[in-house]
Amino acid sequence: MAEIEAHFSLNELFFSKTDFKGLILTGNSVFVRVSEYSKAELLRKPHNIIRHSDVPRSVFKLFWTYLHSQKPIAAYVKNRSKSGKFYWVFAMTFPMADGYLSVRLKPTSRFFVVIQQVYAEVLEKEKNDQSMDEGIAYILEKLTGLGFNSYDEFMTAALIEELQVRDEALQVERAASSSEKVLGGRLGDLVIASENCTVAARAAFSTSGYLSKITQDLMRATQEVLAISDNVKLVTTNLTIASSKLGEAGKPLAMVSTNLERLCLEIIESSNRFRSVFDSFQKSVMRIYLAVATSRFQIEVLNQFIGEIINGEKSESEEDEARSLFANCFELKQLIAENFKNVESIAQDLSRDNKSLLQSLTALSKVTAGMDVICVVGKIEMARIQDLSSSLAARLKDMEDLTLDFKKSLRQIESESKTSLGHSVALNDSFGKISSSLKWVEELVLA
Repeated sequence: MAEIEAHFSLNELFFSKTDFKGLILTGNSVFVRVSEYSKAELLRKPHNIIRHSDVPRSVFKLFWTYLHSQKPIAAYVKNRSKSGKFYWVFAMTFPMADGYLSVRLKPTSRFFVVIQQVYAEVLEKEKNDQSMDEGIAYILEKLTGLGFNSYDEFMTAALIEELQVRDEALQVERAASSSEKVLGGRLGDLVIASENCTVAARAAFSTSGYLSKITQDLMRATQEVLAISDNVKLVTTNLTIASSKLGEAGKPLAMVSTNLERLCLEIIESSNRFRSVFDSFQKSVMRIYLAVATSRFQIEVLNQFIGEIINGEKSESEEDEARSLFANCFELKQLIAENFKNVESIAQDLSRDNKSLLQSLTALSKVTAGMDVICVVGKIEMARIQDLSSSLAARLKDMEDLTLDFKKSLRQIESESKTSLGHSVALNDSFGKISSSLKWVEELVLA
């Protein structure tokens, strides 16, 4: 008999909190509705009350391994409602001082399709007495085949792509209003603070995406620079050999070759330094993208929770409802604030690495400029000895072409690096808005 899916909208987000033993302490209305349990039926119950047998035990062991190490983890999970319906979520769970808080969305990315097949394969192996550790190893092996060096790399890519695909599907251009009602006082201010935070988080996520794309372009340009460096070394060697074959007539060109060899070593050394700085910059970009994506996910949940409480039907007394709202807002705000400290720290690293990239590029450009001088001197000497060596002329032409390629690649890198620095400034502007909005949220929930 075919399973029935428990439907929920792409724009709906879940959250729930458990203690360290996995007992449910709280959750939002989406979680309650889709699970088909009442809130009373869920509270103090193990979170595996909604566990679906199609999810391998290995996945849950991986989940708990991360959490017991005080590390957040994201994974695709298939759940089972009270009546037996199924629903998939992309869940990200965070260790907190008194338990674990999980935020979840409806998965739609290409990774979701892939992971379902992997889970089915692991499940079959578990039925044949494969251990959970072997199951985890199999999952990691499959992810390696997809180009990921670790589970951390996979969940980073999955989180970012899930948010990107969701945005495209919902055509998110602006923050949806948390409340359709016109509110005043403390609740009204909380709505405004939450919406301001959401707008800034979405802007930061979008800017991080641009930065990531720029980094990919920079990677290609950097690889071209390193390849040209290797070619310069090869042409220099060939030029030296061609000059030596001319005897006395080739001595001036041999001197040109010697100077070029010396310059070549400097170029290679500068290129390697540049590559080292770029590697650091690239890591900072990916770290900031993950941290911003995580913050944005958390902020979106906070914004939706406020909206569903304010706009939804009252299931408790007004006093209890308000107490529940502010208590849960405080929990979410604490989670966001903890991650946002990481965001601001990485932002400083990113700004520093971006400036170092430009400085390293300037140093490389100065060294490369010497190639022009040597090419000119080489042409003068070639004119003196005229056509004694067509091979030598070809080598000098190769060097001239490499010089032009070098300049072209360096100009591209400089342009992309300056654009990147501009995006870093825009990110810091968004971070400032997020920070001030979070402070406002905290003041309101503690008032």
